[in-house]
Amino acid sequence: MTPAAVYLDANATTPLSREVMAEMMPALAELFANPSSVHKPGQDARALVDLARERCARALGCAPRDVIFTSGGTESDALAILGSRPGKVVTTAVEHPAVSGACASVPECVRVPVFGSGELDLDALRRALPGASLCSTMAANNETGVIFPLREIAAMCRDHGIPLHVDAVQAAGKMPLDFPWDLLTMSAHKISGPKGAGILATRRKVFAIQSGGHQERGRRGGTENVGGIVGMGKALELATAQQPAVAGRLGALRDRLEAAAREIPGSRVAGSTAPRICNTLNVAFEGCDGETLLAALDLEGISTSTGSACSSGSLEPSPVLLAMGYPTALARGAIRFSLWSGNTAEEIDRVCAVLPRIVARARC
Repeated sequence: MTPAAVYLDANATTPLSREVMAEMMPALAELFANPSSVHKPGQDARALVDLARERCARALGCAPRDVIFTSGGTESDALAILGSRPGKVVTTAVEHPAVSGACASVPECVRVPVFGSGELDLDALRRALPGASLCSTMAANNETGVIFPLREIAAMCRDHGIPLHVDAVQAAGKMPLDFPWDLLTMSAHKISGPKGAGILATRRKVFAIQSGGHQERGRRGGTENVGGIVGMGKALELATAQQPAVAGRLGALRDRLEAAAREIPGSRVAGSTAPRICNTLNVAFEGCDGETLLAALDLEGISTSTGSACSSGSLEPSPVLLAMGYPTALARGAIRFSLWSGNTAEEIDRVCAVLPRIVARARC
């Protein structure tokens, strides 16, 4: 990454932090043994896995035995949903493809709508819950940043005796993790950890969805990715400790960028009236194509996104924005800016300066 580059696609992934990299190096270079081996090198590697599990449990307020290490958020979501062996799942119309894809494989799935603000229709959720065996919802939307009212959702689930799965991939490091859950998923690379590492924390029984080993108390077979697991533990520990300070700073930078975007005629900020995580701004520009704007910003050294990275390459407008009632043409003109801890005020000012010109040119 050149010094002139401005990276504003943190909801897709974040750079690996120096602290996390330093923590991972012994597991990658020295303590390389299989942690299932009984000899000393193997048990030294096991100790690193155990420490990472304790760190994750402490950050989430659960027992270490509740933490299952996985390859990332997508696998964690699949294990939470499919490993619960549900008959009927209640989820939302704006879930990440990792959740909506897993829900497509269950016998019955009800998708609860959202309002134009991006907020969940709680009355519709209440009507959908009877007869369900699992409710799966995100903590914060990856495209708009809208935060769902997890306490209210959890209370409804308790009233019906239904476990609640929370996809918290976009929540860590951006909001407190003190909300209720029965199953919770996270991914390391969203919080300056390594790719290929994630967790499912579960306070209830889940069944393995892949065979092949006894690891993770029989819930997820396969030799442990010790380096990635170490990175996951350190990244979550740091993200939790730094969250209040980081959230305040990123929120101020996001608001500065949002104010500049609002000055552009024909702009529309998604979820502007709803609670949102601190780092996310989704803005659509009338008469523009999002892919054209993305390319123009990229030529200026500014990295953004048109939505979920897992849907990149799709020519279809964002399903999240369509679910919020956006006309197709307007949804196609949306750009997502998502900040990370390394962004500076100078970078945001640079984006604010070039954005009006780029939008105007895209409308010609």
